[in-house]
Amino acid sequence: MRDPKPRKPSRENGSASSSLSPPAQAASGAMEVDDKLKLEKNDEDEDEEDESSEDEHAPPRRELPQAQTFGKDPSTFPDPTVYEIRETKTGMSVEELKEIYSVAVFPKTDLRDQIAGDPPDKDFSNAKPTNQISFSTFSTYIEPYFRPFAEEDLTFLRERGDRVTPFIMPKRGKKHYTEMWAEEEGAMAVDASNQNRDKLAPNQPRGNIDVMDDDVAETDKLSVGPVLSRLLQAMRPEGRALPSEDKPMTNGVNGDAETREDVNGEAGGNATGDETKSLPPAAFMPESTGEAWKKSTHPKLDYLQVDERIKQELRHIGFLPQEGFDGDYDGHFDDEVAARLRLLQDRLRDQMLINGARKARLTELVKERMAHQEYQTILEDLDSQVQGAYLKRTRTMGKSKKSKRPGGAGGGSHATGGAGAGMARPGIGDVTKTLMERRRRWIDNIGTVFDDENLGKVPRVSDPDSSIFKPEIMADLIKKERQSWDEEVEDE
Repeated sequence: MRDPKPRKPSRENGSASSSLSPPAQAASGAMEVDDKLKLEKNDEDEDEEDESSEDEHAPPRRELPQAQTFGKDPSTFPDPTVYEIRETKTGMSVEELKEIYSVAVFPKTDLRDQIAGDPPDKDFSNAKPTNQISFSTFSTYIEPYFRPFAEEDLTFLRERGDRVTPFIMPKRGKKHYTEMWAEEEGAMAVDASNQNRDKLAPNQPRGNIDVMDDDVAETDKLSVGPVLSRLLQAMRPEGRALPSEDKPMTNGVNGDAETREDVNGEAGGNATGDETKSLPPAAFMPESTGEAWKKSTHPKLDYLQVDERIKQELRHIGFLPQEGFDGDYDGHFDDEVAARLRLLQDRLRDQMLINGARKARLTELVKERMAHQEYQTILEDLDSQVQGAYLKRTRTMGKSKKSKRPGGAGGGSHATGGAGAGMARPGIGDVTKTLMERRRRWIDNIGTVFDDENLGKVPRVSDPDSSIFKPEIMADLIKKERQSWDEEVEDE
């Protein structure tokens, strides 16, 4: 018996056998793989046809929102867009700068060195400010900075000023400053508050230490000599370090004692007790501790005799000359004021040398500039002559006469026109050629002397080569100024 309905080929076993045919025998492995691939492809084609038939009249499928493209956390999305202007740094390549500026090309400099200064950053919208300065006032103000140089400028640069008077050390006057002020104000002598004060000569030794008391200390009756006072001012505290051995030392002043101080003469070094004793002074005489020295009697000298004895000792050691020394102590050349004056005089001398060297440098430049001014004056005169000849030629060309011919319509005379087509243009002339040749020779022969690239350039403070006072030039000029100064001092 036969099956009334044919059976569809089974997809599970992958064979095309029906109920009328017996089951197919097992084929090779390669054939089964090919059959499976064909069946799967047919199934996919059928599914696509079913979907296309279903979506044929349906609305278009909605895509995902754009916001969901950045993911769950938009801050982590790698966005290549730069939302700020980055800073440029020195050493960046040209490509990096182009990327920052977003340009294809850009200038290498901002032309700052070509302008006279920083442009004003102000609001000039107001046509007439309240404190408007007239143009004549402004012209009068800037005229000295742009006027041509003259011989008066060279005379000023040659002047060196007084090189003697500022370096004379003035002596201190005999009068007290209160008396000087009283004389300047026209006060009378009886008005002085200290008229009863004893006026004793300064820098003279007086009295003896034995007469010292509170009353004498407030007067000028007791005074050491000028030599002793200067020796006392020259004394400095000792700073001798003690030996490193921690053993007792013999103190020549107070006997045997153990010394433990680090530095003699410092603040806090004098401690009480026998264990902390200071070192003897450097000028200490060991024989002064003997009994013979203590029992001997020494004459008591007043301050005048002490000064003479000190001078004798200084001559003996060669500190003072043997004869002919008499110090001018009243001049006060060795006090604090005189020392400060000498310091300021040295600084003034150095500054005057620098100013003189700068004037010498400016003298060279002004001479060159004056030569250039003379060249420019002659060149402008030649230019005006050539321009006058050119204007004269153009006036001659415009005043050509018109010729007339008789007859014509209306029975009148008619002008034939301008100079005519065949009329020649007037020549330049020998005078004009001579002027042009003279101007050319002046520029070629004389103008080459002033060919300087820095002649019309505005100097810049930031440029090290812009200064006219270069160190190598100024060193030689200062040396010459010092030599001329020494020669002037010797002549006087």
